[in-house]
Amino acid sequence: MFLESKGKGACAVKRFLILGAGWLIILTMVSRATAQAQFGENWHINSGAQVSVGYEADYGDQTPSNHGLEVGANGTVNGYYYDPNFINFSVSPYYNQSRTDSSYQSLTDASGVAATANLFTGSHFPGSVSYRYDYNSTGELGLVNTPNFTTQGNAQGFGVGWSALFAGWPTLSASYQQGSGSGTLYGTDEKTSASNRTFNLHSNYNLSGFLLNAYYDRTTYNSMLPEFLTGETASNTTASNTNDSSGNDFGFSASRRLPLNGQFYGNFNRSDISSNYFSTAGETGTTNTSFTTDIETAGANFHPTNKLGFSADETFVSNLSGYLNQGLINNGSGVAPVNLGAGSHSFTVGGGASYTFTDNLAGSAQATYYDQSYYGQSFSGTYLSGTVYYNKRLWDMFTFWASVVDSSSQFGNNSVGFIGNVNFFKRFGSWETGGNFNYAQNVQSVLITYTTSYYSYTANLHRRLGRGWQWTAAFNGNHSGLSNQPGSSYHTEGYSSTLSLGRLALNGYYVNSSGNSLAVGGVIVPLPPTPGLPSSDLIQFTSSSYGGGFSYTPLRRLVFTGSYSRALSNTLNNSIFSRNNTEIYYSQMQYNVRRIGVIAGYSRFTQGISALGVLPGTVNSYYFGISRWFNFF
Repeated sequence: MFLESKGKGACAVKRFLILGAGWLIILTMVSRATAQAQFGENWHINSGAQVSVGYEADYGDQTPSNHGLEVGANGTVNGYYYDPNFINFSVSPYYNQSRTDSSYQSLTDASGVAATANLFTGSHFPGSVSYRYDYNSTGELGLVNTPNFTTQGNAQGFGVGWSALFAGWPTLSASYQQGSGSGTLYGTDEKTSASNRTFNLHSNYNLSGFLLNAYYDRTTYNSMLPEFLTGETASNTTASNTNDSSGNDFGFSASRRLPLNGQFYGNFNRSDISSNYFSTAGETGTTNTSFTTDIETAGANFHPTNKLGFSADETFVSNLSGYLNQGLINNGSGVAPVNLGAGSHSFTVGGGASYTFTDNLAGSAQATYYDQSYYGQSFSGTYLSGTVYYNKRLWDMFTFWASVVDSSSQFGNNSVGFIGNVNFFKRFGSWETGGNFNYAQNVQSVLITYTTSYYSYTANLHRRLGRGWQWTAAFNGNHSGLSNQPGSSYHTEGYSSTLSLGRLALNGYYVNSSGNSLAVGGVIVPLPPTPGLPSSDLIQFTSSSYGGGFSYTPLRRLVFTGSYSRALSNTLNNSIFSRNNTEIYYSQMQYNVRRIGVIAGYSRFTQGISALGVLPGTVNSYYFGISRWFNFF
């Protein structure tokens, strides 16, 4: 179909050249006519836009070919009324912006607007309002720093905030935000959606030397994820792969200075969270969870001399299941199915001291007593640790700190753990090297009967190669896991390199990872090793991605850019296995003369998900156009 449209395409190019020249002339006249526009004495507004006219075509193995003239624009309107501190605002609309002809990095002709307004700035009652709407835009669904799935859909959001600020009185700030979005996985009919509402109240007050703070948060969230990620089969017509959750948090804290350069602090927080984790239509739900958790913390620290310091603290957690869930979900956006049994709780009390021996050598000691209950049993134990810090470079290369942990439990079990950190930096002639290594073995986790081990590392290398050439390479990784919980390990490694010479820059990268993840809050969250996670709700994954790009400026106003990326992953949940592949190639040329620009671009996108039983879909598109920036007023 694309080959058959060549003759029509040639005519369209001629129409593009004629209409493009007409657009530029008309818009130039409009710009000159409106440059001095006034809106009374109290309105002060600046406005501008970049308007483009171009020829665009796209074709693919699962989509019909399409081509023709496209008009796109993106602009800004900002200003204030009466005074910038009274009302100031900014509005940024955009229309028909895609990856091949703009910086919006969208594979589709996306349109939308973002707007903000600030009211009574600097007064006792400052406020703000914001709104955003995105239509036909592309986004990502997947793991942070790992291969993601590309989606296409719409989204919108609204927010308002207000404060009451009076000297000598408690402050009060309130805000409300809501947002929603929906879309499909590119090239499939698999749907994804998310919506949320958040209300916040915050206050602080300084009373007789006590700094007091209080807050209340209310959050509701609904999300729907593709069936192959949630473990539901396409034949299950009653499946509703959604996560509905809500939560309330309130708390207060107090702190005060004490003698001997000391400070006291105390905090209390109560959290109520409930969720239907991927409920089934017409039934109670696959996993219903509801937690109320109280967390109380108090402590004091003192520094009687510059070298000596000591501290004491205690913490009580009324519900360890809720505490672990809060650690897995960010800002209460969903509830993970961790359940340590009824009546789980924890109490810890401890103290420690530190001493600085020299400007470069310091040490500390810490003792902590634990009393916990979970899985219907009670556990107690003691942890003793000693740490040495040395921050002067050994052999002009290394700084480090190391800690030894001795633990004992009520069952008479004793074990020794170790934590160490080494930093490295050294110049070897024209080479600059740096790195870090962190290691832990048999150290405590949240639960007293579980220990964790991990190691992480980073390394980087830089060299000036002469004649303006520079080369940089970097490497990083992380490996971690829990004892007493097989399959809890997680690892990731990444490599990257750049080579540059003035107007030319090249880069490349490779990342691989594996572990467990959880569908929470409309996204896929990689899980740190955590006790109590049921394997049936986890998404096991292995993934790798690689790619590179270049930027070349042979002339002052002429820029060539290009990039290639490929993401491969395997996911498994409830016996649904999927091999996934996403590949994107993108190139662009820009030439700017004052306010006029010439843009040409090409992109190729491929996405395949084996669990859906459809062939990978590929879309090609290219664009050639002219743009101009106009200052309207």
